[in-house]
Amino acid sequence: MSDNFCRSGLKVMAIATCVGGALVAALLMKPLAKPGKPASAALSAPSLTPSAVLALIPVPQDGSASAKAVVEALEKARKSPEKPQMWVVLGDSLCQRLRDTGEQTNYNLAENTYQQALRLQPDCVDAMNGMAWVEGGRHVFDASMKWAKQALALAPDSADAFGILGDAELELGDYDGAFRHYQMMMDLRPDLSSWSRGAYLLWLTGNKIKATTLMEKAIRAGAPFAENSAWCRAKLATMLLHDGAFAAAAQVLEPSLREHSRNPHILLAAARLASATREFEVAEQYYQMMLEKGPNHDALAGLGDLRASKGDQAGAEEYFLKVEALHAAHLAGGVHDHMQMARFLADHDRYPVEALRLAEQHKLTRNVLEADVLAWVYLKNGDIGRAVAAIKLALSRNTPDGAIHYHAGMIAAAAGDRVSAREHLLKALAMNPHFDPVQAPAAERMLEELSGRHVLPARVAANPEASADAP
Repeated sequence: MSDNFCRSGLKVMAIATCVGGALVAALLMKPLAKPGKPASAALSAPSLTPSAVLALIPVPQDGSASAKAVVEALEKARKSPEKPQMWVVLGDSLCQRLRDTGEQTNYNLAENTYQQALRLQPDCVDAMNGMAWVEGGRHVFDASMKWAKQALALAPDSADAFGILGDAELELGDYDGAFRHYQMMMDLRPDLSSWSRGAYLLWLTGNKIKATTLMEKAIRAGAPFAENSAWCRAKLATMLLHDGAFAAAAQVLEPSLREHSRNPHILLAAARLASATREFEVAEQYYQMMLEKGPNHDALAGLGDLRASKGDQAGAEEYFLKVEALHAAHLAGGVHDHMQMARFLADHDRYPVEALRLAEQHKLTRNVLEADVLAWVYLKNGDIGRAVAAIKLALSRNTPDGAIHYHAGMIAAAAGDRVSAREHLLKALAMNPHFDPVQAPAAERMLEELSGRHVLPARVAANPEASADAP
Protein backbone atom coordinates (compact mmCIF):
# COMPACT_ATOMS: atom_id res chain seq x y z
CA MET A 1 0.00 0.00 0.00
CA SER A 2 1.08 3.59 -0.54
CA ASP A 3 3.15 5.31 2.13
CA ASN A 4 0.81 8.26 1.74
CA PHE A 5 -1.97 6.43 3.51
CA CYS A 6 -3.06 7.85 6.83
CA ARG A 7 -4.50 4.69 8.37
CA SER A 8 -7.67 4.63 10.42
CA GLY A 9 -8.94 1.04 10.33
CA LEU A 10 -12.59 2.14 10.41
CA LYS A 11 -13.33 2.47 6.71
CA VAL A 12 -16.10 -0.12 6.34
CA MET A 13 -18.66 1.93 4.47
CA ALA A 14 -22.15 1.07 3.32
CA ILE A 15 -23.88 2.97 0.53
CA ALA A 16 -24.77 6.31 2.01
CA THR A 17 -28.01 6.96 0.16
CA CYS A 18 -31.63 5.73 0.59
CA VAL A 19 -33.72 4.26 -2.29
CA GLY A 20 -36.09 6.97 -2.24
CA GLY A 21 -33.99 10.18 -2.16
CA ALA A 22 -30.93 10.72 -4.34
CA LEU A 23 -30.18 14.15 -5.81
CA VAL A 24 -27.42 16.26 -7.31
CA ALA A 25 -26.96 19.58 -5.50
CA ALA A 26 -24.34 22.25 -6.02
CA LEU A 27 -25.51 24.70 -3.37
CA LEU A 28 -23.08 23.32 -0.80
CA MET A 29 -20.15 23.19 -3.19
CA LYS A 30 -16.84 23.95 -1.58
CA PRO A 31 -14.03 25.37 -3.70
CA LEU A 32 -11.55 22.56 -4.23
CA ALA A 33 -7.84 22.94 -4.73
CA LYS A 34 -6.64 24.18 -8.10
CA PRO A 35 -4.52 21.78 -10.16
CA GLY A 36 -1.11 21.38 -8.59
CA LYS A 37 -2.24 22.51 -5.16
CA PRO A 38 -2.39 20.18 -2.16
CA ALA A 39 -5.80 19.09 -0.95
CA SER A 40 -5.35 21.11 2.23
CA ALA A 41 -5.70 24.26 0.16
CA ALA A 42 -9.32 23.31 -0.50
CA LEU A 43 -10.74 24.82 2.67
CA SER A 44 -14.12 26.51 2.51
CA ALA A 45 -14.28 28.03 5.99
CA PRO A 46 -11.87 29.80 8.34
CA SER A 47 -9.47 27.32 9.91
CA LEU A 48 -10.49 26.07 13.31
CA THR A 49 -7.96 25.35 16.00
CA PRO A 50 -7.72 21.75 17.17
CA SER A 51 -9.31 22.66 20.50
CA ALA A 52 -12.17 24.43 18.73
CA VAL A 53 -12.81 21.37 16.54
CA LEU A 54 -12.91 19.12 19.59
CA ALA A 55 -15.13 21.52 21.53
CA LEU A 56 -17.81 21.32 18.82
CA ILE A 57 -18.16 17.53 19.09
CA PRO A 58 -20.74 16.41 21.67
CA VAL A 59 -19.82 13.39 23.77
CA PRO A 60 -22.42 10.67 23.05
CA GLN A 61 -23.89 8.99 26.11
CA ASP A 62 -25.98 6.10 24.75
CA GLY A 63 -23.35 3.39 25.22
CA SER A 64 -23.61 2.06 21.65
CA ALA A 65 -20.57 0.79 19.76
CA SER A 66 -20.49 3.93 17.61
CA ALA A 67 -20.76 6.14 20.72
CA LYS A 68 -17.85 4.33 22.36
CA ALA A 69 -15.80 4.75 19.18
CA VAL A 70 -16.39 8.52 19.22
CA VAL A 71 -15.46 8.79 22.91
CA GLU A 72 -12.26 6.80 22.39
CA ALA A 73 -11.32 8.78 19.29
CA LEU A 74 -11.92 12.10 21.08
CA GLU A 75 -9.57 11.06 23.86
CA LYS A 76 -6.83 10.07 21.42
CA ALA A 77 -7.17 13.29 19.44
CA ARG A 78 -6.87 15.35 22.63
CA LYS A 79 -3.74 13.47 23.65
CA SER A 80 -2.06 13.57 20.23
CA PRO A 81 -3.47 16.51 18.23
CA GLU A 82 -0.24 16.66 16.21
CA LYS A 83 -0.89 13.25 14.63
CA PRO A 84 -3.04 13.38 11.48
CA GLN A 85 -4.18 9.78 11.84
CA MET A 86 -5.87 10.63 15.14
CA TRP A 87 -8.05 13.17 13.34
CA VAL A 88 -8.90 10.64 10.63
CA VAL A 89 -9.93 8.09 13.26
CA LEU A 90 -12.15 10.73 14.87
CA GLY A 91 -13.70 11.66 11.52
CA ASP A 92 -14.36 8.02 10.72
CA SER A 93 -16.03 7.50 14.09
CA LEU A 94 -18.31 10.49 13.45
CA CYS A 95 -19.25 9.08 10.04
CA GLN A 96 -20.05 5.76 11.70
CA ARG A 97 -22.11 7.64 14.27
CA LEU A 98 -24.08 9.22 11.43
CA ARG A 99 -24.82 5.78 9.99
CA ASP A 100 -26.05 4.69 13.39
CA THR A 101 -28.21 7.69 14.27
CA GLY A 102 -28.88 9.56 11.03
CA GLU A 103 -27.89 12.81 12.76
CA GLN A 104 -26.91 15.14 9.90
CA THR A 105 -24.71 17.47 12.00
CA ASN A 106 -22.06 14.74 12.00
CA TYR A 107 -21.21 15.66 8.41
CA ASN A 108 -19.92 19.06 9.48
CA LEU A 109 -18.15 17.65 12.52
CA ALA A 110 -16.44 14.97 10.44
CA GLU A 111 -15.41 17.52 7.81
CA ASN A 112 -13.68 19.59 10.49
CA THR A 113 -11.65 16.61 11.65
CA TYR A 114 -10.63 15.52 8.15
CA GLN A 115 -9.54 19.08 7.40
CA GLN A 116 -7.39 19.04 10.52
CA ALA A 117 -5.68 15.90 9.21
CA LEU A 118 -5.10 17.57 5.85
CA ARG A 119 -3.57 20.65 7.46
CA LEU A 120 -1.09 18.39 9.19
CA GLN A 121 -0.55 16.10 6.20
CA PRO A 122 -1.79 17.46 2.86
CA ASP A 123 -1.38 14.08 1.14
CA CYS A 124 -3.33 12.05 3.72
CA VAL A 125 -5.33 9.68 1.51
CA ASP A 126 -7.71 8.52 4.22
CA ALA A 127 -8.63 12.12 4.99
CA MET A 128 -9.30 12.73 1.30
CA ASN A 129 -11.55 9.67 1.23
CA GLY A 130 -13.26 10.97 4.35
CA MET A 131 -13.95 14.30 2.64
CA ALA A 132 -15.23 12.43 -0.43
CA TRP A 133 -17.62 10.44 1.78
CA VAL A 134 -18.86 13.58 3.54
CA GLU A 135 -19.53 15.42 0.29
CA GLY A 136 -21.25 12.37 -1.16
CA GLY A 137 -23.48 12.17 1.90
CA ARG A 138 -24.41 15.79 1.34
CA HIS A 139 -25.21 14.90 -2.28
CA VAL A 140 -22.50 17.21 -3.64
CA PHE A 141 -21.32 14.50 -5.97
CA ASP A 142 -18.90 16.42 -8.17
CA ALA A 143 -16.98 17.50 -5.06
CA SER A 144 -17.10 13.93 -3.75
CA MET A 145 -15.64 12.60 -7.00
CA LYS A 146 -12.87 15.22 -7.02
CA TRP A 147 -11.74 14.22 -3.53
CA ALA A 148 -11.85 10.51 -4.43
CA LYS A 149 -9.82 11.11 -7.59
CA GLN A 150 -7.23 13.07 -5.57
CA ALA A 151 -6.96 10.07 -3.28
CA LEU A 152 -6.53 7.69 -6.22
CA ALA A 153 -3.84 9.89 -7.74
CA LEU A 154 -1.78 9.22 -4.61
CA ALA A 155 -2.97 5.68 -3.92
CA PRO A 156 -4.22 3.87 -7.05
CA ASP A 157 -5.18 0.85 -4.93
CA SER A 158 -7.55 2.72 -2.59
CA ALA A 159 -10.64 0.52 -2.41
CA ASP A 160 -12.55 3.19 -0.50
CA ALA A 161 -11.94 5.78 -3.23
CA PHE A 162 -13.25 3.41 -5.90
CA GLY A 163 -16.34 2.73 -3.79
CA ILE A 164 -17.05 6.42 -3.25
CA LEU A 165 -16.63 7.12 -6.97
CA GLY A 166 -19.15 4.37 -7.65
CA ASP A 167 -21.54 5.86 -5.10
CA ALA A 168 -21.47 9.23 -6.86
CA GLU A 169 -21.89 7.65 -10.28
CA LEU A 170 -24.82 5.59 -9.06
CA GLU A 171 -26.57 8.69 -7.76
CA LEU A 172 -25.85 10.56 -10.99
CA GLY A 173 -27.29 7.70 -13.04
CA ASP A 174 -23.96 6.65 -14.56
CA TYR A 175 -24.62 2.99 -13.86
CA ASP A 176 -21.89 1.70 -16.15
CA GLY A 177 -19.33 3.79 -14.29
CA ALA A 178 -20.71 2.61 -10.96
CA PHE A 179 -20.47 -1.04 -12.03
CA ARG A 180 -16.86 -0.49 -13.12
CA HIS A 181 -15.71 1.18 -9.90
CA TYR A 182 -17.65 -1.16 -7.61
CA GLN A 183 -16.01 -4.10 -9.38
CA MET A 184 -12.60 -2.52 -8.77
CA MET A 185 -13.48 -2.13 -5.12
CA MET A 186 -14.63 -5.76 -4.86
CA ASP A 187 -11.42 -6.94 -6.56
CA LEU A 188 -9.30 -4.99 -4.09
CA ARG A 189 -11.35 -5.66 -0.98
CA PRO A 190 -14.15 -8.23 -1.16
CA ASP A 191 -16.15 -7.52 1.99
CA LEU A 192 -19.49 -6.26 3.29
CA SER A 193 -18.82 -2.73 2.08
CA SER A 194 -18.05 -3.61 -1.54
CA TRP A 195 -20.56 -6.47 -1.86
CA SER A 196 -23.44 -4.41 -0.43
CA ARG A 197 -22.72 -1.62 -2.90
CA GLY A 198 -22.73 -4.05 -5.80
CA ALA A 199 -25.91 -5.71 -4.55
CA TYR A 200 -27.86 -2.47 -4.41
CA LEU A 201 -26.71 -1.48 -7.90
CA LEU A 202 -27.75 -4.88 -9.25
CA TRP A 203 -31.21 -4.45 -7.72
CA LEU A 204 -31.56 -0.91 -9.03
CA THR A 205 -30.76 -2.09 -12.54
CA GLY A 206 -33.24 -4.95 -12.49
CA ASN A 207 -31.19 -8.01 -11.49
CA LYS A 208 -32.96 -8.79 -8.25
CA ILE A 209 -31.85 -12.44 -8.00
CA LYS A 210 -28.13 -11.64 -8.15
CA ALA A 211 -28.77 -8.60 -5.94
CA THR A 212 -30.32 -10.59 -3.11
CA THR A 213 -27.62 -13.28 -3.37
CA LEU A 214 -24.82 -10.73 -3.12
CA MET A 215 -26.49 -8.87 -0.25
CA GLU A 216 -26.86 -12.14 1.64
CA LYS A 217 -23.14 -12.68 1.08
CA ALA A 218 -22.42 -9.20 2.50
CA ILE A 219 -24.49 -9.96 5.60
CA ARG A 220 -22.65 -13.24 6.18
CA ALA A 221 -19.32 -11.42 5.88
CA GLY A 222 -20.24 -9.12 8.78
CA ALA A 223 -18.57 -5.85 9.79
CA PRO A 224 -16.79 -4.33 12.79
CA PHE A 225 -19.89 -2.26 13.53
CA ALA A 226 -23.29 -3.91 13.82
CA GLU A 227 -24.89 -0.83 12.21
CA ASN A 228 -23.31 -1.66 8.86
CA SER A 229 -24.63 -5.22 8.90
CA ALA A 230 -28.00 -3.78 9.93
CA TRP A 231 -27.95 -1.51 6.88
CA CYS A 232 -27.49 -4.58 4.68
CA ARG A 233 -30.31 -6.43 6.42
CA ALA A 234 -32.60 -3.44 5.97
CA LYS A 235 -31.76 -3.16 2.28
CA LEU A 236 -32.25 -6.87 1.66
CA ALA A 237 -35.57 -6.82 3.53
CA THR A 238 -36.66 -3.83 1.43
CA MET A 239 -35.76 -5.66 -1.79
CA LEU A 240 -37.84 -8.61 -0.66
CA LEU A 241 -40.68 -6.33 0.42
CA HIS A 242 -40.78 -4.75 -3.04
CA ASP A 243 -41.21 -8.27 -4.40
CA GLY A 244 -44.05 -9.08 -1.99
CA ALA A 245 -41.92 -11.67 -0.14
CA PHE A 246 -43.17 -10.67 3.30
CA ALA A 247 -42.14 -13.82 5.19
CA ALA A 248 -38.61 -13.71 3.78
CA ALA A 249 -38.29 -10.01 4.63
CA ALA A 250 -39.40 -10.70 8.20
CA GLN A 251 -36.81 -13.47 8.49
CA VAL A 252 -34.04 -11.12 7.37
CA LEU A 253 -35.03 -8.47 9.91
CA GLU A 254 -35.64 -10.87 12.79
CA PRO A 255 -32.04 -11.09 14.16
CA SER A 256 -31.77 -7.30 14.45
CA LEU A 257 -35.25 -6.87 15.92
CA ARG A 258 -34.63 -9.70 18.38
CA GLU A 259 -31.65 -7.73 19.65
CA HIS A 260 -33.88 -4.63 20.02
CA SER A 261 -32.02 -2.72 17.33
CA ARG A 262 -32.70 0.99 17.16
CA ASN A 263 -30.98 1.32 13.81
CA PRO A 264 -33.20 3.68 11.76
CA HIS A 265 -32.85 1.58 8.59
CA ILE A 266 -33.98 -1.57 10.38
CA LEU A 267 -36.89 0.23 12.03
CA LEU A 268 -38.00 1.78 8.73
CA ALA A 269 -37.93 -1.57 6.95
CA ALA A 270 -39.82 -3.17 9.86
CA ALA A 271 -42.43 -0.39 9.82
CA ARG A 272 -43.01 -0.74 6.09
CA LEU A 273 -43.24 -4.51 6.38
CA ALA A 274 -45.79 -4.21 9.20
CA SER A 275 -47.80 -1.74 7.12
CA ALA A 276 -47.73 -4.09 4.12
CA THR A 277 -49.01 -6.97 6.27
CA ARG A 278 -51.76 -4.69 7.64
CA GLU A 279 -50.29 -4.57 11.16
CA PHE A 280 -50.75 -0.84 11.40
CA GLU A 281 -50.29 -0.52 15.16
CA VAL A 282 -46.97 -2.36 14.93
CA ALA A 283 -45.91 -0.12 12.06
CA GLU A 284 -46.73 2.94 14.13
CA GLN A 285 -44.62 1.63 17.01
CA TYR A 286 -41.59 1.24 14.77
CA TYR A 287 -42.03 4.72 13.32
CA GLN A 288 -42.27 6.14 16.83
CA MET A 289 -39.04 4.35 17.78
CA MET A 290 -37.35 6.07 14.86
CA LEU A 291 -38.45 9.44 16.22
CA GLU A 292 -36.87 8.76 19.60
CA LYS A 293 -33.55 9.90 18.09
CA GLY A 294 -35.06 13.02 16.59
CA PRO A 295 -37.20 14.12 13.62
CA ASN A 296 -37.08 11.77 10.64
CA HIS A 297 -38.71 12.37 7.25
CA ASP A 298 -39.66 8.74 6.58
CA ALA A 299 -41.08 8.20 10.06
CA LEU A 300 -43.14 11.40 10.04
CA ALA A 301 -44.47 10.79 6.52
CA GLY A 302 -45.18 7.14 7.37
CA LEU A 303 -47.16 8.06 10.47
CA GLY A 304 -49.11 10.62 8.48
CA ASP A 305 -49.93 8.01 5.84
CA LEU A 306 -51.11 5.57 8.51
CA ARG A 307 -53.42 8.25 9.90
CA ALA A 308 -54.72 9.05 6.41
CA SER A 309 -55.37 5.37 5.67
CA LYS A 310 -57.60 5.30 8.75
CA GLY A 311 -59.51 8.39 7.60
CA ASP A 312 -57.91 10.62 10.25
CA GLN A 313 -57.07 13.55 8.00
CA ALA A 314 -56.50 15.96 10.88
CA GLY A 315 -54.00 13.59 12.46
CA ALA A 316 -52.30 13.05 9.11
CA GLU A 317 -52.01 16.79 8.58
CA GLU A 318 -50.18 17.20 11.88
CA TYR A 319 -47.47 14.82 10.72
CA PHE A 320 -47.31 16.28 7.22
CA LEU A 321 -46.71 19.74 8.66
CA LYS A 322 -43.85 18.28 10.68
CA VAL A 323 -42.35 16.88 7.48
CA GLU A 324 -42.44 20.35 5.94
CA ALA A 325 -40.89 21.88 9.06
CA LEU A 326 -38.09 19.30 8.96
CA HIS A 327 -37.43 20.11 5.31
CA ALA A 328 -37.09 23.80 6.22
CA ALA A 329 -34.70 22.90 9.04
CA HIS A 330 -32.62 20.79 6.67
CA LEU A 331 -32.32 23.67 4.23
CA ALA A 332 -31.28 26.02 7.03
CA GLY A 333 -28.65 23.50 8.11
CA GLY A 334 -27.23 23.04 4.62
CA VAL A 335 -28.78 19.61 3.97
CA HIS A 336 -30.64 19.40 0.68
CA ASP A 337 -33.41 16.82 0.37
CA HIS A 338 -35.03 18.22 -2.78
CA MET A 339 -36.13 15.01 -4.49
CA GLN A 340 -37.30 13.37 -1.29
CA MET A 341 -39.42 16.41 -0.51
CA ALA A 342 -40.69 16.72 -4.08
CA ARG A 343 -41.84 13.08 -3.91
CA PHE A 344 -43.58 13.72 -0.60
CA LEU A 345 -45.42 16.77 -1.93
CA ALA A 346 -46.51 14.92 -5.08
CA ASP A 347 -47.60 11.85 -3.10
CA HIS A 348 -49.83 13.99 -0.90
CA ASP A 349 -51.08 16.55 -3.45
CA ARG A 350 -49.43 19.44 -1.62
CA TYR A 351 -47.96 22.54 -3.25
CA PRO A 352 -47.47 21.09 -6.76
CA VAL A 353 -45.62 24.18 -7.99
CA GLU A 354 -43.12 23.92 -5.13
CA ALA A 355 -42.71 20.21 -5.84
CA LEU A 356 -41.96 21.11 -9.46
CA ARG A 357 -39.42 23.73 -8.42
CA LEU A 358 -37.59 21.21 -6.26
CA ALA A 359 -37.71 18.33 -8.74
CA GLU A 360 -36.70 20.36 -11.78
CA GLN A 361 -33.36 21.12 -10.18
CA HIS A 362 -32.60 17.60 -11.46
CA LYS A 363 -34.55 17.65 -14.71
CA LEU A 364 -31.49 16.44 -16.66
CA THR A 365 -30.99 13.45 -14.38
CA ARG A 366 -30.08 9.97 -15.60
CA ASN A 367 -30.95 8.44 -12.22
CA VAL A 368 -34.02 6.23 -12.62
CA LEU A 369 -35.37 6.99 -9.14
CA GLU A 370 -35.05 10.72 -9.70
CA ALA A 371 -36.69 10.33 -13.10
CA ASP A 372 -39.59 8.59 -11.37
CA VAL A 373 -40.02 11.53 -9.00
CA LEU A 374 -39.82 13.98 -11.91
CA ALA A 375 -42.48 12.05 -13.81
CA TRP A 376 -44.78 11.97 -10.80
CA VAL A 377 -44.34 15.70 -10.15
CA TYR A 378 -44.96 16.55 -13.81
CA LEU A 379 -48.20 14.56 -13.67
CA LYS A 380 -49.34 16.40 -10.57
CA ASN A 381 -48.73 19.66 -12.42
CA GLY A 382 -50.70 18.49 -15.46
CA ASP A 383 -47.66 18.31 -17.75
CA ILE A 384 -48.46 14.95 -19.31
CA GLY A 385 -45.89 15.16 -22.10
CA ARG A 386 -42.94 15.63 -19.77
CA ALA A 387 -44.37 13.05 -17.39
CA VAL A 388 -44.44 10.45 -20.17
CA ALA A 389 -40.84 11.22 -21.18
CA ALA A 390 -39.57 11.04 -17.60
CA ILE A 391 -41.38 7.81 -16.73
CA LYS A 392 -39.81 6.12 -19.77
CA LEU A 393 -36.40 6.82 -18.26
CA ALA A 394 -37.60 5.63 -14.84
CA LEU A 395 -38.70 2.31 -16.37
CA SER A 396 -35.59 1.87 -18.52
CA ARG A 397 -33.62 -0.25 -16.03
CA ASN A 398 -36.48 -2.53 -14.94
CA THR A 399 -36.05 -1.51 -11.30
CA PRO A 400 -38.33 -3.87 -9.34
CA ASP A 401 -40.22 -1.14 -7.48
CA GLY A 402 -44.02 -1.25 -7.58
CA ALA A 403 -44.32 2.49 -6.97
CA ILE A 404 -42.63 3.21 -10.30
CA HIS A 405 -45.21 1.08 -12.09
CA TYR A 406 -47.99 2.76 -10.13
CA HIS A 407 -46.76 6.14 -11.33
CA ALA A 408 -46.41 4.80 -14.87
CA GLY A 409 -49.98 3.53 -14.76
CA MET A 410 -51.37 6.84 -13.55
CA ILE A 411 -49.42 8.73 -16.21
CA ALA A 412 -50.61 6.36 -18.95
CA ALA A 413 -54.20 6.83 -17.77
CA ALA A 414 -53.78 10.60 -17.96
CA ALA A 415 -52.36 10.25 -21.47
CA GLY A 416 -55.36 8.15 -22.53
CA ASP A 417 -53.37 4.91 -22.92
CA ARG A 418 -55.75 2.57 -21.10
CA VAL A 419 -53.86 -0.60 -22.04
CA SER A 420 -50.54 0.60 -20.61
CA ALA A 421 -52.29 2.06 -17.60
CA ARG A 422 -53.87 -1.26 -16.69
CA GLU A 423 -50.66 -3.15 -17.39
CA HIS A 424 -48.55 -1.00 -15.05
CA LEU A 425 -51.14 -0.75 -12.29
CA LEU A 426 -51.66 -4.49 -12.31
CA LYS A 427 -47.90 -5.03 -12.22
CA ALA A 428 -47.52 -2.68 -9.26
CA LEU A 429 -50.16 -4.55 -7.28
CA ALA A 430 -48.86 -7.96 -8.37
CA MET A 431 -45.39 -7.12 -7.08
CA ASN A 432 -46.76 -6.02 -3.71
CA PRO A 433 -50.51 -5.46 -3.27
CA HIS A 434 -49.79 -3.26 -0.24
CA PHE A 435 -46.75 -1.35 -1.52
CA ASP A 436 -48.04 1.83 0.15
CA PRO A 437 -50.94 2.39 2.58
CA VAL A 438 -52.27 5.31 0.52
CA GLN A 439 -51.00 4.75 -3.03
CA ALA A 440 -51.91 1.06 -3.30
CA PRO A 441 -55.61 1.72 -2.63
CA ALA A 442 -55.41 4.56 -5.16
CA ALA A 443 -54.06 2.08 -7.72
CA GLU A 444 -57.01 -0.21 -7.04
CA ARG A 445 -59.48 2.66 -7.46
CA MET A 446 -57.87 3.66 -10.72
CA LEU A 447 -58.17 0.11 -12.05
CA GLU A 448 -61.88 0.25 -11.22
CA GLU A 449 -62.17 3.55 -13.08
CA LEU A 450 -60.37 2.08 -16.07
CA SER A 451 -62.94 -0.69 -16.29
CA GLY A 452 -65.40 1.96 -17.53
CA ARG A 453 -65.78 2.91 -21.17
CA HIS A 454 -64.46 6.45 -21.16
CA VAL A 455 -60.92 7.74 -21.05
CA LEU A 456 -60.01 9.51 -17.83
CA PRO A 457 -59.39 13.25 -17.91
CA ALA A 458 -55.79 14.08 -17.01
CA ARG A 459 -56.83 15.85 -13.81
CA VAL A 460 -58.58 12.71 -12.56
CA ALA A 461 -55.58 10.51 -13.27
CA ALA A 462 -53.39 12.98 -11.41
CA ASN A 463 -55.79 12.97 -8.46
CA PRO A 464 -57.65 9.66 -8.15
CA GLU A 465 -59.73 11.08 -5.31
CA ALA A 466 -61.56 13.17 -7.89
CA SER A 467 -64.59 11.74 -9.66
CA ALA A 468 -64.05 10.69 -13.26
CA ASP A 469 -67.57 11.88 -14.05
CA ALA A 470 -67.12 15.33 -12.51
CA PRO A 471 -67.30 18.23 -14.97
